[in-house]
Amino acid sequence: MTGIGWVDVFVVIGIVGGASALVWRGLRLAARKTRRLTHFLDDWQGEPARPGVEARPGIPERLQKIESELRRNSGTSLRDVVDRLERGLLRVEDGLATHLEQHRAAAPVVNVTNVQTGTDGEPPAEREGP
Repeated sequence: MTGIGWVDVFVVIGIVGGASALVWRGLRLAARKTRRLTHFLDDWQGEPARPGVEARPGIPERLQKIESELRRNSGTSLRDVVDRLERGLLRVEDGLATHLEQHRAAAPVVNVTNVQTGTDGEPPAEREGP
């Protein structure tokens, strides 16, 4: 190195310190990434119940439950409810259309003109041209 003992000691300390700082930073980054991966895997697989904490189902189990709601079954799935609502809405629309047709066929439409009245209740006098 330099040949001067105390300078060589400081150079070695600087090199070792810098290398250890880089290693420490790399380990922290790796630990952070590992923790994120661990959280993702825990969410994917789910977690069993433990004292004070309810069990959390995994993502595949949740997706299966959602998919089961989108298929018809004995009438309790979301798909069945939507179908029932659609049929009911179609019945209401058909009934309203029939009702409107009955009213149109029963009475002809009468146009009523709005006539302005003066303060005495009589229609205003005809104005003569300019």
